[in-house]
Amino acid sequence: MALNIQKSGAPSAIVYIVDDHAEVSDSLFRLLSSIGIYAETFDSITAFQAATRPAVPSCLILDLQLSDGDGLELQARLRELGDHIPIVVVTGFGDIRQTVKAMKAGAIDFLEKPISEQRLLDSVHRALESDVARRAKEQEFEKVMELYRSLTAREQQVIEMIASGCLNKEVAEQLGISEVTVKAHRASAYRKMQARSFAQLVQMIMKVNPRVAAQSPQLPPSSQLRGDGEANDGE
Repeated sequence: MALNIQKSGAPSAIVYIVDDHAEVSDSLFRLLSSIGIYAETFDSITAFQAATRPAVPSCLILDLQLSDGDGLELQARLRELGDHIPIVVVTGFGDIRQTVKAMKAGAIDFLEKPISEQRLLDSVHRALESDVARRAKEQEFEKVMELYRSLTAREQQVIEMIASGCLNKEVAEQLGISEVTVKAHRASAYRKMQARSFAQLVQMIMKVNPRVAAQSPQLPPSSQLRGDGEANDGE
């Protein structure tokens, strides 16, 4: 995935460097700046946590041994807070235990000082690309969720039952409504969710409701689905 990182104006991506050795931070800053990547440096965990971070693709180059704490503890704290910024861990005193712990916690890479410039750049590009993909996925989820919230409670109920594998007549029996009403609710949900096919509608419902995903059977081929999403031989 190609990154469009602006060299002037507001940055479209940011690399945060947290290292309490000024010479290391400055060196990394110059390296990233030389290829047009915007970077910000912090000499402590406290300074980084106090910073305002724009909602753009980003990653964190994090030293393990810092004056005010442990880099692995910051990594764990960020995850607990739901902050999924990709992290490249760097250290001058790495060991196997720390490497395994950092990688298990989701670090993109674990680099020992002195740092290979090319390996660092490769890791940073992977981290930024990962964050671009994550943000796109989150935006897609939010869009689907917004459409889902536009459904009435009954429409949500009907379409979730259908997505779980129930036929129209089964939904009607369980809810105590007519099959015609079930079809009307489903058609309305189809329109409001802006789905291009019944299969896409089911996939959208599965995204916002994991319970449906667990219960949903494999969809029949599209050639076996009528326009209203019922299998030809399903009634």
